[in-house]
Amino acid sequence: MLYLPLALYHVGVSEGGNVVRALYLGFCATTLLLALMNRTPPITSLFTTASSALVAPYLAAPSGYIRPHIATLVHHHQQYLLTLAHTHNHPQRTQINDHEFAAIMVTILYTEQLGWLEDVVPSIRPVTPLYQAAQVVSNEYIGTNFSVWPANLRPSVVDEILSNEIPQVGHHDLPLLIPPQLQHPAQANQLASTTDTALALLAANLERGIIRAQHEAVPITWKTLLAWHNAGIVDPQHIAQNRSLQHYLQRASIYREPALALYRNEMVCVNPLFAAQPSTLPQTH
Repeated sequence: MLYLPLALYHVGVSEGGNVVRALYLGFCATTLLLALMNRTPPITSLFTTASSALVAPYLAAPSGYIRPHIATLVHHHQQYLLTLAHTHNHPQRTQINDHEFAAIMVTILYTEQLGWLEDVVPSIRPVTPLYQAAQVVSNEYIGTNFSVWPANLRPSVVDEILSNEIPQVGHHDLPLLIPPQLQHPAQANQLASTTDTALALLAANLERGIIRAQHEAVPITWKTLLAWHNAGIVDPQHIAQNRSLQHYLQRASIYREPALALYRNEMVCVNPLFAAQPSTLPQTH
């Protein structure tokens, strides 16, 4: 189970890759930290609070960079995302139409492809996919619970979706657009890291957020659904008190207009490199 980390380290050494070596060490440290966090819940809270304080100075002006491969993925799956939105959206409850629901999914996909560190140190962007691949392998062979691309879903969340369980709500059947033979907890890591099934799970998870918000009798907005995806909460007061989540929503707000533009046929965001601010988006006539 150490083959991949050792391979990453070897690449870093053989190519003189200080960045890859740093990622290797970071990967090992994160694995150990997760093991500690799983056993000591207070460490989780302390780690989140500390990291939020460290991140805050770098979030005044997020870059809005969109990875070319995720822009291409979204473009190729534009209609599929709309199909998923039609399956999992509840417009009579959310007052959100299917196009906007699909745009919420795209906002998440754009946001999850770039962390605050990659905004601060752009040079590490090319090697982040390698780190993500390591997390997929770690989940598979070590049993960790790293969130994985494209939607940054954890295997534990996939397990909940497959078992039709919603925390504090209970059992609720979801119309999953995933072949029945794949709907098994043993497949969770594979499902979360395979594009078509990951998108289906993302849509289903947002439906779970709608149901949870209804259960708590709180208003449903795009921020509610992103908060559910990122932190598993929907209550506005809890959202406002979560500093890490506030940073996430701040970064996500940069990607909201490009995501909406995709479904307004504004071609500016079909294959973008950077998200434009709302005032700079070209208008179609």
